[in-house]
Amino acid sequence: MASRMLWVIMSVVSPGKRAVQSVVCGMMIGFICGFVGAGGGMMMLLILTSVLGYELKTAVGTSVFIMTFTAFTGAVSHFALDGAPDWTVLVLCVAFTLIWARVAARFANKASPKTLNRATGVILVILGVVILAVNYL
Repeated sequence: MASRMLWVIMSVVSPGKRAVQSVVCGMMIGFICGFVGAGGGMMMLLILTSVLGYELKTAVGTSVFIMTFTAFTGAVSHFALDGAPDWTVLVLCVAFTLIWARVAARFANKASPKTLNRATGVILVILGVVILAVNYL
């Protein structure tokens, strides 16, 4: 129900205004991420769902698609400046990322928006706890 109401509200917003919102939000996220060295995937997800009114499934796909190009550009830059990484580790990371992304996509496509929102929240809490544990223990 809430997602339907948000869609109705966002459908009233003109395409021009949504384009301006997209550019402004993208610039802000890019600046913040570049300034503090953080990944922008979660910030992009927040903007896509709350400001631009995307359904969570569409926002996740859009965010991942955008971050693919950002990550590729960053990786090429780091490789050019600092040399190549350990290729075995790189290949393993890519392979497992592709496998688990496929598993997660199947789950997301079958899940209701409510379940998907809860799963996303649980994952973010777990990630926060792990980061705190790694930094302080």
